[in-house]
Amino acid sequence: MTAGPSVPDYEPAFKAAIDGFWAIKGSQQAKASDTGSADGTSGSVRAGKHMEPFEELIRQVVTDAGLTPDEAAGDKIYLPGFYRETKSWDVVLQYKGHALAIVEAKSQGSSLANNFNNRVEEAIGQAADVWKSHERGLLISEMRPWVGYLMVVEETEKTTAPKELLGSKAIPPGMQVDPVFDGMSYAERYATAFKRLDQERMLDAACVAITAGPGVFSYPNELLSFNGFAAQLWGRCKHALAVLG
Repeated sequence: MTAGPSVPDYEPAFKAAIDGFWAIKGSQQAKASDTGSADGTSGSVRAGKHMEPFEELIRQVVTDAGLTPDEAAGDKIYLPGFYRETKSWDVVLQYKGHALAIVEAKSQGSSLANNFNNRVEEAIGQAADVWKSHERGLLISEMRPWVGYLMVVEETEKTTAPKELLGSKAIPPGMQVDPVFDGMSYAERYATAFKRLDQERMLDAACVAITAGPGVFSYPNELLSFNGFAAQLWGRCKHALAVLG
C-alpha cells in the first residue's frame, strides 16, 4: 500500500496571509481616515475583511486535502445555538450535508487590557454553544463537528511586556489565581488560553500568531502554529473522505 500525499508546508502561505492582513487593514484605515468615520486602528477593525486571507487559506487546506465542500449561500453562515438562537461563524464548511469544519478567525490590536478577556470568553462561549447544539441534534449532522480558532495578535509593547498578577487585595480570601499566569505577556496568555482550550477538547485545533507588520510573525507556542492547525484540519478532511466518499 502506498502512502497518501503528505500535508504541505503552509508557512509560506500563512506569511502571505499575514501580508494580506496588513494590506487590507492599511487600506481600510486609510479609507476610514479620509472619510473621518473612525480614529486610531478601529476603522480597519470595524470594516472587517482583514481576516479574509486567513479564511481563504483555511478553505485552501480543505481543497488541498482533496475535498470539495458543499456550496454555501451568503457571506455569513449562521449556526443554530443552544444557549442562544444563532451565531455567525467566520468559516463554516459542510460536506455531503455533514458538518465538516467550523472555524472562527479573530484579531486583537489595541485595547489589550479591555479586550483580552472578552476574546477568550467569546472563544469559550462559542465552543460550549456549538458542542451543546450538536449534542441536542440542532446541527442535524451525524458527523461530529470539527471546531477551530485562529487568533492573530498585533505585536506592541503591551503585547509582549510581562504582566504581573492582580494584587492579593483584588482576590477574595481563600482563592488563588493560577500562578502560571504570573509574568506572562498578553501574547503568552493568549497562547495559554487557546492551548488549554485545545487540551480540554473544547477546540479541535487552535492557531495563535503574533505579528508586528507585513512579513513578520511568530508563534508564542509552536503547538499553536498554522502548520499544526492545518495538519489537524487535513486529518478531518481525510476522515470525511474515508467515511462519506
